[in-house]
Amino acid sequence: MSDTGIYAGGYQRVRDYAESVDRLLLDLKSGRAPTEEILNPVISLLEALENHQNAPAAVQVVGTLLRGRKALVPTRLKDIVSDLKSRHASPATLAGLEEFAAVLDEERAAISARLHGV
Repeated sequence: MSDTGIYAGGYQRVRDYAESVDRLLLDLKSGRAPTEEILNPVISLLEALENHQNAPAAVQVVGTLLRGRKALVPTRLKDIVSDLKSRHASPATLAGLEEFAAVLDEERAAISARLHGV
């Protein structure tokens, strides 16, 4: 597979993750209860990040980014997952999700730049 193909696949995956987190944040901040369709992908991603050794390669890459930036340490991930499963979003959970969304967006932009030869 070419480098472009690898970057394009990575871009799509990171974009999908970012969109899922963004949709969840929009619901939580507006006071709406998120649907299972919006909540479950984010919970699954966060749980996979907790168990990153057995996670798919794309999740491992995201985990590496988070660890490199010291964002969402494992104890914080567990707290966020617990809050989301109980359908309670504390200010700390919202802040953690916002931080996660920012990391994903930065990585999406970096992959996009690589795709365009910047």
